[in-house]
Amino acid sequence: MKHIYLTFAILSTFTAFAQNNNFKKVKNPEAIVEKLNAASKNTKTIDSDFKQYKHLDILENDFESTGHFSFKAPGKVRWEYNKPYSYLIVMNGSDMWINDGDKTKKYNTESNKMFKEINDLMVGMLQGKILKSDKFDIAFYENSNRILAKLNPKSGDMQEFLNEMQLYFDKRNYTVVKIKMLEQSGDYTLIEFYNRKMNIKIPDSKFLLP
Repeated sequence: MKHIYLTFAILSTFTAFAQNNNFKKVKNPEAIVEKLNAASKNTKTIDSDFKQYKHLDILENDFESTGHFSFKAPGKVRWEYNKPYSYLIVMNGSDMWINDGDKTKKYNTESNKMFKEINDLMVGMLQGKILKSDKFDIAFYENSNRILAKLNPKSGDMQEFLNEMQLYFDKRNYTVVKIKMLEQSGDYTLIEFYNRKMNIKIPDSKFLLP
């Protein structure tokens, strides 16, 4: 359960509600989706630092952690936490590795429904496929710099742990810069990407663990 909770903490992400950031409903969402799909097709790799904020209503301060993120199309993902603890998650197709600093465990996402949902969500967000998913009701908002996609899960299973997911895209290149997932309890996790490098060479060995 520890691994499952921490993995969902990665997915639980992103910033405040649209009305608090001068976001307005997009009048032509089809045009936005077209631009986002085009950007995702042109994104072969992403290499970025990130900050993650875990908000729990019972705590006075958010829990902050930092690390490095790598993505390689079509389905390779690496989350490496550096501070305040060492923690690593690697996804490569149906294989998933988790290293908690002491040992590495390997999982097959095809045989684990929960891990498969995690993998599909994560890769779907990065490739833009999630915007075409029939698992969510999706609404688009925008301000001068960002596009905000708010996704509300339709299935009861997903609604148990996820109330709403928010994806923030940079209007300059339509890539994800911020992700937020709000839990039913009101708690949430926010991840912000910075020092992003797009379409650089990343070796396949980075997405394999012994």
